[in-house]
Amino acid sequence: MQPIFGIYEQKNCYYVLKFGVMWCLLIIRKIRQTLFRIFGKQYDESKYANLEKPQPLSSNVHAVDAVYFNGTNSKLSWLVCGTARRKNNLVNGFLYLKVSDFSEKLLVSPRLPDTCMIQTEAELGSYEAEGLKLTPLKPMKSWKIEYTGKMRYENDYSQDIDVKLDATWTSDLPYFNFASDMDSKSVARAMAKEQWTREHFKNLKKYHQTHYEHFGAINGKVKINGTNYPLTLDCMRDHSFGEQRDWKNFHRYVMHFIHLENGDRITVGVICMPITFSSLEAGFVSLARERCNYPITSVNFNLYQHGEQGSPPIDYAFQFTTGKEVYVVKVLAVACPEFYIGKDSECRIVEQLCNFEVNGLKGWGAAEWQYKNFDGFPVLLTNKVIAK
Repeated sequence: MQPIFGIYEQKNCYYVLKFGVMWCLLIIRKIRQTLFRIFGKQYDESKYANLEKPQPLSSNVHAVDAVYFNGTNSKLSWLVCGTARRKNNLVNGFLYLKVSDFSEKLLVSPRLPDTCMIQTEAELGSYEAEGLKLTPLKPMKSWKIEYTGKMRYENDYSQDIDVKLDATWTSDLPYFNFASDMDSKSVARAMAKEQWTREHFKNLKKYHQTHYEHFGAINGKVKINGTNYPLTLDCMRDHSFGEQRDWKNFHRYVMHFIHLENGDRITVGVICMPITFSSLEAGFVSLARERCNYPITSVNFNLYQHGEQGSPPIDYAFQFTTGKEVYVVKVLAVACPEFYIGKDSECRIVEQLCNFEVNGLKGWGAAEWQYKNFDGFPVLLTNKVIAK
């Protein structure tokens, strides 16, 4: 079958055979990783510190080392921030902040929707640029989140607002490493759809990145125009690094970060990076009572049926499964700011603040939609964004 829109690969007559071969290989790999964890605990503990610290950037022009936080609460206060370290003192950094006790309006860092920040010599080797600073305190346990500087309301350039953020992210939950903890069948299904060539398998190795996610909580305070406000949020954070991340290779993705009223947390989404996978179902459920992560085994969500032309939906539903349960997710987005990443603004990301309902339970969180951007950075005129 021909790929949908020339991008999304479909099953062909060799699919079942390819799935079986790949599933067996992935199971063998997972067994080896499990044995290594059992007999290499001392090494694993030291590895935590190495994973959390800023990583050395490779010689590749697209080298990346990125950390990201996305936190919300039931009142829909919201904090989203990230710093992606790049070559030549460049950091793709940003901060969104919505404090319900202050205003229902969204505060944004001054450069947004651009994210190209420049580090000073003193900031090199850290997750810090232009007033935003993210610092690991205790590996897999706590991070410091700080910002000092001006912010403004979204789409409003008429005033600057003084903001000082001082918060700490903490967790006693296990983290989820996408390289080792994903469900083998979901990865095998994605690989079985692709065209198996020597170049394809080279690309799988070439563009591999370490990526792990970790649920926790943010506690702290934020001073806005001289007045202090408490900040308490449920928060997912992640860390990604690798030899290269070229946003031109990504077509689209969507990831949902969900916090439920019973304490369970969910990451679920689909990634389309045609050079490796045109449709990879990914995520996990972190159960509060068991304090354990369960990988997602399938996601009933086709990217090409949801916002393929550039406008992600704001009211939709889908289904996914783990080995233990079927989940039905309802999504209602209430805010949809967007920004651009890359020297040529080749990546456009829409961050959605959302209300969720999962199997009848209320939830809150965010959805992040990524699109390849062909139009460059938009021309900004007063309060309006007009594409070039």
